[in-house]
Amino acid sequence: MASRPYRRRSPLVALAPLGAALVGTLGVVVSAVAGGALTGAELLPDLRQEPPSQVAVRRDADRPVLVFRSAAANVGQGPLVVNGRRERGQRTMHATQELRRADGSVVQVPIRARLKYQPGWHSHWHLLGFNRFELRDPATGARAAASRKVGFCLGGRYQVAPEVPGTPASPAINHNCGRYRPGLMRMRMGIDVGYADDYAAFVEFQYIDLTAVRPGRYLLAHESDPNGHLMVGDRSDDTAYALIDLTAPRRAGGLPGVSVVATSVGIPPVAPPS
Repeated sequence: MASRPYRRRSPLVALAPLGAALVGTLGVVVSAVAGGALTGAELLPDLRQEPPSQVAVRRDADRPVLVFRSAAANVGQGPLVVNGRRERGQRTMHATQELRRADGSVVQVPIRARLKYQPGWHSHWHLLGFNRFELRDPATGARAAASRKVGFCLGGRYQVAPEVPGTPASPAINHNCGRYRPGLMRMRMGIDVGYADDYAAFVEFQYIDLTAVRPGRYLLAHESDPNGHLMVGDRSDDTAYALIDLTAPRRAGGLPGVSVVATSVGIPPVAPPS
């Protein structure tokens, strides 16, 4: 796919004292970190959510649904790497996040995220809760509707532009997440520095059911790591928005109309003057 513009964000959040911050925000017990203690020199990924695009209304069976393309880029100092592992009899994998340091050493940090095999059209392993898609009231922020899609196979699908410092010539992790292999006991997935993972509109469950949504103006919000499971840098670019207008069907049995008024990253967009 063609490259899309991204700008470099602040490379790291404050990490000192890193251990105390992680215990409070991520539930990570530093003394239990596998592979060594956290030092504050870890090169953190930075997830930058791209504004929703390819926004349209389609029909799924007898329901009107809002479809959209989503994408999240890693514009941080280090790769986002998640390793999953399970024991016999367990349906989901426990996860650790692999963090690299400038000296080349690596630390594995237990995180609360889980990996699960998704049968059907996907038929591969997903990181649960990586993205959240919602329709919100632009005045109050209250949720009006949400997508059912909660799992994602992470990979570096295309390189962002301009190039982020540290971007490898090709992504090191860019596979199909164990497609057709539900019996796997380990899984590794992630997004390299300078690459993005995207999902086209109408991928399985990547839509919002509009059956109970009235015509009006809404915020379509795409949020990376909404539960705060991952260790990342700048959080200000984790959510991106499309301000949309939904209009009533023009005829009985028809589909609602949709138009995108404005888009933004970080803070909700303001509608341009009419």
